[in-house]
Amino acid sequence: MKLTRASDFAVRILKHLAGREGEATSRELSRKLHIPYNHLAKVVQKLSRGGYLKTKKGKGGGIELACEPKTINLFDVIESVEGPLQLSHCILHRKSCAFSRNCGLRRTLALAEQTLKKTLASRTIYDLAAGAI
Repeated sequence: MKLTRASDFAVRILKHLAGREGEATSRELSRKLHIPYNHLAKVVQKLSRGGYLKTKKGKGGGIELACEPKTINLFDVIESVEGPLQLSHCILHRKSCAFSRNCGLRRTLALAEQTLKKTLASRTIYDLAAGAI
C-alpha cells in the first residue's frame, strides 16, 4: 500500500478550509497550498463526491466544507480519495495465495492494517487544524 499525493492534498485542503470562515477559490487554494491546479481540481471533485466539500461554480463561486471538521476523520478522507486502504492483497483475498494456510505474515499484516485504520479513524480534520496532532 502506498498513499499518493492525492491523500496529502486532500488533507491539506480540508485542514485549510477548517481554519477559515467562508469559501475559498480553487486558484487561491492552489496558490496557498502549493498544489498544482489540475491536481487540486481532481481532489476537490473526489472530496465533493464524498460529501466533505460544497462547491459553487462560476463568478462568486468557491469551495467550503460541507460538514463540521470534528466529523471528518482521516481514514474516511483517505479512502474517499484513494479507495480501499489495505496493506496486502492477501488480507482480503485469502484464496488468491497458495500459501495462505501456512502463512505467518498474513495475521501480522491484518493486525497492522487494523491498527492503521483505527488510528486514522480516531484523528479528525479538526484535530489537525487545532494542532492537537
